[in-house]
Amino acid sequence: MRHGHNMDLPTVGNNCRNGHTIGASFAPMDLNQLRVFQQVAQASSFARAAQALRMDRTRVSRVVSSLEQALGARLLIRTTRNVQLTAEGEALLRQITGPLHALEHAAAAVPAQRVVISGEVALTATADVARTLIAPLLPKFRARHPAVTVRMVLTDEVIGLSGGVELALRLGRPGGQSVVARKLRRLEAGFFAAPAYLERRIAPRELADLAGHERLWPVVRGKRSFAAGRPPPPPSIACNDFGTLAELACAGGGVALLPTFLAARHLTRGELVRVLPAVALRSAPLYLVSAPPAQLAARVLALRALLIDELSE
Repeated sequence: MRHGHNMDLPTVGNNCRNGHTIGASFAPMDLNQLRVFQQVAQASSFARAAQALRMDRTRVSRVVSSLEQALGARLLIRTTRNVQLTAEGEALLRQITGPLHALEHAAAAVPAQRVVISGEVALTATADVARTLIAPLLPKFRARHPAVTVRMVLTDEVIGLSGGVELALRLGRPGGQSVVARKLRRLEAGFFAAPAYLERRIAPRELADLAGHERLWPVVRGKRSFAAGRPPPPPSIACNDFGTLAELACAGGGVALLPTFLAARHLTRGELVRVLPAVALRSAPLYLVSAPPAQLAARVLALRALLIDELSE
């Protein structure tokens, strides 16, 4: 039974067994008192009733005492070993069991009330992040919220939360005081190559060995070093899309520098293996950017919550 619901009950026990009568009428009563009494009476134990009701034993005893006081009748005989019903208690239990069961059955039959959210949510991310991290989550989101559609704006450019875009997944913490940036995880990168490529080329054992290999590097702003004081060797093929670099590597094109989250599925399929496994390059953290949650529509909050739950470390 739900807590806090009061109900006017009709006269209880006008024709009780052995002539016992419980009040011709009484004030509105918390139905939970009757539910607790019923549990104690059926269990013949305050301790077992408390366990079943997930209540403190002392609280169960107080509830029953309050019921007895309200009715002006003793319902239970408490002994050291068990609890016995008085004649008044037996009469009350007999009369309330059916109605309480009917009320519980009626409550269970009421379908859960749920607010159906609808509309469109637009988010932006790079193609690699969208393909590998976001896309696998969207069927789950749509199953939960079939009236909400999702529009993805895929770009490597950092665009603001404008033009209808409400969520953004970005590498590196964005500036600005009007947005909320939630850190999800740090992305790691490593070196990967196809087994077929490594069959005809000796696998690199240290960073310097990469100079003798086909190098599939991402296009980055500025120069980034693989080791302190050493610039990376120039790429054989450079590309601003990690997905394309992964496909090149799978085709035997060389050693690719890839985010580990993107390479994971290729590793599982046996299309790539990791080389120089001791080398892990830490990149910028991944943030989920939005307006303050208090300003977001329910549909946006729902997708934001799912992304935080699924993508946080």
